[in-house]
Amino acid sequence: MIKKFFQSTNNPEAAFARFVLDEEKCNGCGACVAACPMQILMVADGKAAPNQRYDHFRCITCQNCVATCPNKAIVIEGDYRVGAGFWKNTHLFENGKTLPAPIRSRAGEPFEQIEGQLTETERVIYKRRSIRLYKKKPVERDLVERVIEAGRFAPSAGNNQPWKFIAITNKQVIDEINDKCKRSLRKGTFIMMPHAYLDKKTPGDPNAKLNWWQNMVMALLCRIKTGDVEPRARGGINTVTSDPDYHIFFNAPVLIILLADKRGIGSIQLDTGICGQNMVLAAHALGLGTCWVSLVRGLGFYPAFRRQLGIDDQFEIISSLTLGWPKMQIDNVVAREQARIQWVE
Repeated sequence: MIKKFFQSTNNPEAAFARFVLDEEKCNGCGACVAACPMQILMVADGKAAPNQRYDHFRCITCQNCVATCPNKAIVIEGDYRVGAGFWKNTHLFENGKTLPAPIRSRAGEPFEQIEGQLTETERVIYKRRSIRLYKKKPVERDLVERVIEAGRFAPSAGNNQPWKFIAITNKQVIDEINDKCKRSLRKGTFIMMPHAYLDKKTPGDPNAKLNWWQNMVMALLCRIKTGDVEPRARGGINTVTSDPDYHIFFNAPVLIILLADKRGIGSIQLDTGICGQNMVLAAHALGLGTCWVSLVRGLGFYPAFRRQLGIDDQFEIISSLTLGWPKMQIDNVVAREQARIQWVE
């Protein structure tokens, strides 16, 4: 009974999405490998292939590999589904993922055929992707301020505007933040991951399991830090910490840390998220790329450094945005889970 409890909480039995490659179309360019945030792809024998360093539980089905592939050689089939236990989600989704269908009368038509009927805002929303590949080209300060200005005009509870921005263009400072966050996160992976997986340079046994004390701690963390220890989240954090060359902020030329005043009205986290999304949409409309990176919260372990950055004790780190010029065409439409709507008429 106890073993079954730990299994369903810490290592649930799940069905996973599948990476399917059309080998005739694949030219081995490696774009999908570079775009995968979880490092679960590689080029082998001149073709894209799954990386066998771990088991495949880390795929978050973001489909950036699909969006990035210039030859449309990749399809992601299926979805992450857990049938029982703490992480059960099979009852939450129906009918699988579909491409955007904003005009119901034309549902099923290729997006390109309806794109011309959409507003510019809609087009940016449907095509925006998280960008993790940036050119070294700097972003002009005027453009950074333009993106932040879009955030400034986001709605907030009581028009309280709890946000504050730390805009960093100094590469040495961004690299220092990266190093400090990785050190913080490494402590977490020591608790949350099989130790055979902690070092990229020492490929781990794909069948490795948590030891007894990790099982005890994880059962508690699942209840109090649920989103941070979800199985795929654990894998994502380990991707960052196990590879000494992995840069949390993707060597982007600009990093914007989003803060919220703890003394604000209502849900300061929600308001700051709305603010950030305004910034994301504005950036992509300008041809820039962005990626949300909440791992920046690892700075919480360095109060003196936080103060050096201008983060006062009254402010909470909510998340951060990388900003820069995309190295390749990544913004594109991909399939998403269908909306869960309860109509009341």
